[in-house]
Amino acid sequence: MEPTEESSRQEKLQYWIEALTEREMPVFAQTARLIATEAGDNQRSAAELAELVLQDVSMTARLLRVANSIIANPNRTTISTVSRAIVLLGFETVRNICFSIAIIDAMSHGAHHANVVREMARAFHAATQARTMAVKRRDHSPEEVFIATLLFQLGHMAFWCFAGTVDAESAERLQQALAQADVDPVEAERRVLGFSLKELTGALNRHWHLSSLLEDALQPNPTNTPRATNVTLAHQVARAAEEGWDTPRMKQLLDRVAEALYLPRDKVNQLVRDNARAAVSSMAKLGAADAGRLVPLPKEARPPAVETNTETPSDSGKPSRFPSADAELQMQILRELSDLMTDDHPNINLVFEMALEGIHRGVGMDRTLFALLSPDRATLRSKYAIGWDRQQLAQQFRFKLNTPAVHIMDHVIHTQQPLWVRFPAAAEFARMVTADVQAVTGDSDFVLMPIAVRGKTIGLFYADRRPSRRALDDEAFTSFKLFGQQARLGLNFVKGG
Repeated sequence: MEPTEESSRQEKLQYWIEALTEREMPVFAQTARLIATEAGDNQRSAAELAELVLQDVSMTARLLRVANSIIANPNRTTISTVSRAIVLLGFETVRNICFSIAIIDAMSHGAHHANVVREMARAFHAATQARTMAVKRRDHSPEEVFIATLLFQLGHMAFWCFAGTVDAESAERLQQALAQADVDPVEAERRVLGFSLKELTGALNRHWHLSSLLEDALQPNPTNTPRATNVTLAHQVARAAEEGWDTPRMKQLLDRVAEALYLPRDKVNQLVRDNARAAVSSMAKLGAADAGRLVPLPKEARPPAVETNTETPSDSGKPSRFPSADAELQMQILRELSDLMTDDHPNINLVFEMALEGIHRGVGMDRTLFALLSPDRATLRSKYAIGWDRQQLAQQFRFKLNTPAVHIMDHVIHTQQPLWVRFPAAAEFARMVTADVQAVTGDSDFVLMPIAVRGKTIGLFYADRRPSRRALDDEAFTSFKLFGQQARLGLNFVKGG
């Protein structure tokens, strides 16, 4: 039986979906799915997002760069930790920043880099416009609109980024077809590829479970809702800007925006131009200054030098997979923890998350965990874990407690004293490094800090450098204890009312 046109289209789309998901973009697909998942329990979602970000040194650095910029943080409150950024900027804002970074990282190479950068510039510009429109309409989630708009060109970006390895011949043919005068891009895509790149966006969105709003906006005749209109109208504005800010087409679109937002035309004109400037500045902070330079700016909206940051992740070389000790960062986080204690109702979850981040990024530990005793005090298990292979660490870190002490966790809980256990363990502790303990620690040193409330131990901090096999030292142990003590102070402050 001859394949139908539709079955052929589906087959070709499926080939691309599998190639991108399994070979070219598996990390992005997983990260995007996790970041895009709608928030459930706010505290849990925030903790999971912080843990996800802290897996990536480069993402952490760029998130904090944006968090401390005037764009995201006009009051310029110093933010040194991912956990604090989520509290001060909001979960949705931080999630969008992370999503933006994930896209930039996934699309940072390829044989058709110029095409990728152009599509990326258009997507970020449109997303910035759409978010502002959503805010003006008092949308319940402007950040969801931002993500849907940012992903509206996902198929285009993914195709041009990976066509060189997935289907180089078709990419060259499409490039030539699009170079012809008066060509319809969608028709050219379908003629060369058998599908449009917009259809590839939709297929990836469904396969990766990213955005229901994007699915709506991608429909041939999207439902007439302000949210879907935000997405498509913002992309039309971004494309029109590439032809000029004073063209008849742009004036027509500005009239539509003014009507949608119930604002005067002159205010909308200024708003849209300011958004272009904000898009350029944001992209520079995120590490995509080359794409940001392709966003067309009106003459009066040239960004000041202070807001442009041309540094990209590659400028300073590939970042280490493991954090180095940073005394200055330790002091910043300790100060922020102290400031947290002055709040009328300090968030104890935030205290523990910031302490963990201080140990991980400030002290330079590969893996850091806080374990909590069960209500019956029979089991010690992971509550929060960040750093390398955090999920496996959290799953392994579960110990039954014994009296008298059988393993090293028992010992620390009972003595309420911090401990640095070297490998091989000293004779007095050798028998306590049991098989289940060594399953966690391996043949590396590790440190433990018990946390007590009114003299009663409730859990402990654990940290090591097992993955990198870097040595621990006295300075690291002292700094580790400082963060444990600060967390203990915070907990006692809350409990003491």
